[in-house]
Amino acid sequence: MNPDFIGWLKIDGTKGDYPVMYTPDDPQYYIYRDFQGRKTSSGTPFMDGNATLDSDSIILYGHNMKNDTMFGTLDRYQKKEYWEAHPVITFDTLEENREYEIFAVFTTWLFRQEEDGFRYYGYVGDLTEAQFNEFVSQSCMASHYDTGIIPEYGDQILMLSTCSYHTENGRLVVAARRRREDGNVIEKYTDR
Repeated sequence: MNPDFIGWLKIDGTKGDYPVMYTPDDPQYYIYRDFQGRKTSSGTPFMDGNATLDSDSIILYGHNMKNDTMFGTLDRYQKKEYWEAHPVITFDTLEENREYEIFAVFTTWLFRQEEDGFRYYGYVGDLTEAQFNEFVSQSCMASHYDTGIIPEYGDQILMLSTCSYHTENGRLVVAARRRREDGNVIEKYTDR
């Protein structure tokens, strides 16, 4: 129905149940468009244009809607009890079903060029081992609570990113690592 469709995002027990779009030449095309490309304030979740489905790290963006649609319920992950009730994200592609275990939930903001800080959005696509470890370390330190899950280099990372209203240009990030079909974590073997 739409060649920009890349997968389906679902979090059991929540309203999170949406198509995900991908337009790498115009990454934010769906920020204010529905699945058919019509204008809408809620938009449609979309994947960062600097990644592919096989990248080490993927970011999916969606609006934090007040009516709990799109990524409007992600802010509930700031409480550990909510994570305990909803610890897994499903992101099915056209070729396979994928599950991701949430390992960190943190709030931050978009940093100005002159500001120092953890720019999670800079850790997308393929990462060196040092970049991967830095991202995991920073995410776990910033997390609202300890999940006991620490990704290892070779795991694929999925981030869900939405606006947060705790500060100007605030962001809330839910970070997860991919599981194998047998329930364990998938390891990616490379010669990097």
